[in-house]
Amino acid sequence: MNITEHLLVCLSEECAEVAQEVSKALRFGLSEVMPGQPLTNEERIAREFVDLLAVYEILEMDGYLPRIFDFIDFGPDALEKQKKVRAFMNCAQKVGTLEE
Repeated sequence: MNITEHLLVCLSEECAEVAQEVSKALRFGLSEVMPGQPLTNEERIAREFVDLLAVYEILEMDGYLPRIFDFIDFGPDALEKQKKVRAFMNCAQKVGTLEE
């Protein structure tokens, strides 16, 4: 797997996580708080969406996808997600599943 493929898998996973949270909100309502969770379904959708945008922004910055977010400040949550994605990319390189 190369870097582009790895990042596209990350993007796909984030899309699935957004879809999962949206499905929960449709079934139980936006304001419902799942047992054991501190956040409402609405807040969990927003967090997953920020994660999705953060991964897209990596693909943008690295030149794989077109620039569309010049006007959006994603804030510290997106930066934290980007750090995690890059850290996992380093792990994948170390174990040999991601090529430079």
